[in-house]
Amino acid sequence: MNISSPGDLPVERPRLTQVERTALSDARMFEAAMHLIVELGTHNTTLKEVGERAGYSRGLASNRFGSKETLFGFLVRDFNETWASELRRFVGKNTGIAAIEGALDAVEFFLLNRTKQMQAMYILWFESISSYPLVRRRLASNHIAYRRDTTRWLAQARTDGEVREDVDPESFAVEFSAFIFGLVYQWLANPSAINLHTVMQHYRDNTIRALRRQKA
Repeated sequence: MNISSPGDLPVERPRLTQVERTALSDARMFEAAMHLIVELGTHNTTLKEVGERAGYSRGLASNRFGSKETLFGFLVRDFNETWASELRRFVGKNTGIAAIEGALDAVEFFLLNRTKQMQAMYILWFESISSYPLVRRRLASNHIAYRRDTTRWLAQARTDGEVREDVDPESFAVEFSAFIFGLVYQWLANPSAINLHTVMQHYRDNTIRALRRQKA
């Protein structure tokens, strides 16, 4: 008679709680929604397909979110939380030019390592201008927050004498956001046409040169 040793016994995995199961299904549906948005666009993505692509019943997404726009709103919130975490990691407690450099590094890292998520978000954001008021309002709030961060970095740097006194932090913040959003849009539309690292480095060098206070 064979006697199994304790190491041969199957390990029973702990059962997930309801909260954990909900979080898991949400994550899978967010992932499915992102792929469908990239493949089909927001208008052709349906809640039924999101549930099925995630491996659940066709009605789960409808029951969970109620409408496609609500699901898209959750997608934006999930993206914002992930992006905020990455930005904090790269910027830390820096201000001024160091913070701007960290933000540019975060953008490049995010594009290269979370490409699918960025593709889905940009499609969703641009299509939201005419179709999804909830997403559009959240995008507008995001822009305000991004510009506020950049304005704060530059204002502190001007106070510290790191950048020129004639630099307008608020105007620079608009230009900085316009560069990032414009570059990402072009790169996602045709990645092979743009050397992302080269363009980012070129912008970084020119921006620092333009901002930095010249030594007497």
